Amino acid sequence: KMRVYYDYQIMLAQKFGGISRYVYEVSKRLPSLGADVGMRAVYNRNYYFSRRFGLNDSSSLPKLAAFHLINKAARFFDLHQGKYDIFHPTYYYADKFSGSKLIVTVHDMTHELYSLNPRVISAKRKIIPKADRIIAVSENTKRDILKFFPALDPEIISVIYHGASMSMININVNEAEAVLPYDYILFVGLRSLYKNFSRFTEAAKSLMSRSRELHVLCVGGGSFTDEEISSFGEFSGRFHQLSLSDDELARSYNGARCFVFPSEYEGFGIPLLEAFACSCPVVCSNSSSLPEIAGSAAEYFDPLSVDDMAGKIQKVIEDDELRGNLINAGHERLKFFDWDKAAFETLKCYSIALKG
Repeated sequence: KMRVYYDYQIMLAQKFGGISRYVYEVSKRLPSLGADVGMRAVYNRNYYFSRRFGLNDSSSLPKLAAFHLINKAARFFDLHQGKYDIFHPTYYYADKFSGSKLIVTVHDMTHELYSLNPRVISAKRKIIPKADRIIAVSENTKRDILKFFPALDPEIISVIYHGASMSMININVNEAEAVLPYDYILFVGLRSLYKNFSRFTEAAKSLMSRSRELHVLCVGGGSFTDEEISSFGEFSGRFHQLSLSDDELARSYNGARCFVFPSEYEGFGIPLLEAFACSCPVVCSNSSSLPEIAGSAAEYFDPLSVDDMAGKIQKVIEDDELRGNLINAGHERLKFFDWDKAAFETLKCYSIALKG
């Protein structure tokens, strides 16, 4: 029986998020496929793993640093006992352990392309060349890995797509609903740099100037900054930010005129699948991995053109037939993305590593 070890890193780093969702969905399916899964988090901040490890929340950096060291020591102890065939760290701060094959999932090359967090870039430079096999979450991410690591053998990189965690079931759960605007376009996630929020703001303001009823709902990403509020100008009362549960987020997709994903770069783009699952038409950038994931189920724009973005959003929110076609295409596209398939292909990747 194959023995697989996942470490603590993402449980400490993310409360919610694509990477922790990925680790949670794949790791919980592996036992049913015949693998033994070892995992330990002495301290856990992550919502998805709360049933397994409990939930601790502290924004105190000294506390987090201390728990990082405790978890790191626990990982060292677990792996040095030599019980595990596969070590699959949940982020990039790790090393190879004798007796285990090292598998690394690369979610994107955002840090390298946009010169973000030098510590993450350094960690990736150390761990990626040591990996026995690499999982890329899209063909686009695989190409980007090879740009920055040209010495890698492309054959050791397996492309394994994410699945969809959200479904219409989330919408039907009875719980207190967040108060949503009546007529709105939806933006989900962080709003920093490459997420292209400033151009999206300009496009949205252009649309609002033509429609008194239209609002923008931003879910997640923290409260608006003073700079963002200033950029909204006369339309500041029509930009809203909420932090929502999965069920409320599903309802926000379902009620939107469309979901807009203006990012200049994404390694995969889980919100695309969430929108498809919740019958929300998608309008998104024609860049990086997004056309690969969305296929024919989105209306595309140039992320560097405010006019093109505004025009494509306007086209979708005004044309009910187009909206219906995009929703149907999204349901069909969703069939390509499945967590059971992702877990099966991950296990296959582990098996190849063990034979190598």
